[in-house]
Amino acid sequence: MRRLRVLLLKEWRESLRNKMVLFGVTLLPLFFVGISVYMLALGAGIGDPAGAIVLFNTSLMYFLILPTIIPLAIAVYSIVGEKEQTTLEPLLATPISDLELFLGKALASVIPAVLVNWLSFGLFLAATRIVVGAVPLQALTVPWLASIFGLSPLLALFSVGVTMLVSSRASDARAAYQFSSFAILPGLIPLIVYSSRQTLVDLRLVILEGGVLIVASAVVLHLAIRVFRREQILTRWK
Repeated sequence: MRRLRVLLLKEWRESLRNKMVLFGVTLLPLFFVGISVYMLALGAGIGDPAGAIVLFNTSLMYFLILPTIIPLAIAVYSIVGEKEQTTLEPLLATPISDLELFLGKALASVIPAVLVNWLSFGLFLAATRIVVGAVPLQALTVPWLASIFGLSPLLALFSVGVTMLVSSRASDARAAYQFSSFAILPGLIPLIVYSSRQTLVDLRLVILEGGVLIVASAVVLHLAIRVFRREQILTRWK
């Protein structure tokens, strides 16, 4: 645990010096909150209940995409970025195990993503209260709360697993970032489904996607740990 704490602090200090990471953690959530509030205000003013539900679903779905986007930059630069900056070799020379190294870097990406997403959701509710005049009760239903507080950590974990799997085998940060963008797809599926439907989010869909994400994350993380070996990384990149 002590080594994990040291690694977490190291990762977060280095992330704060990266402009792309800072953009993803600060400006992007604010942009998503602004778009969500705007869509909710637009839905409240159109006078069509069915259309308002579609806009409401679409606005809240952004908070399922956000936890998949935020970890991308952190996780990509935590491996291939360190290799480009020649700071990975000294870390691999320490007594820390491959599992500890992987968990530390994964948690360094997942924890900020989940916390920022939850804070963004709270900011969304507060901004909606100010702009629209009331917080819609649909945002506090069990399916939506399960989505925001249950699915978002799983989405972040899956995104980090895919990113670290790709980043461990890539030699260029930009290429790793592009391939890792496919990790956003699980967050886009409910957006595509419910942005075209005139019904609120169903708890069965949330449970189904949660189960799929648990299995997919376990598989991806297992593969990522298998390929996350210091000898293979150093040999491949040298």
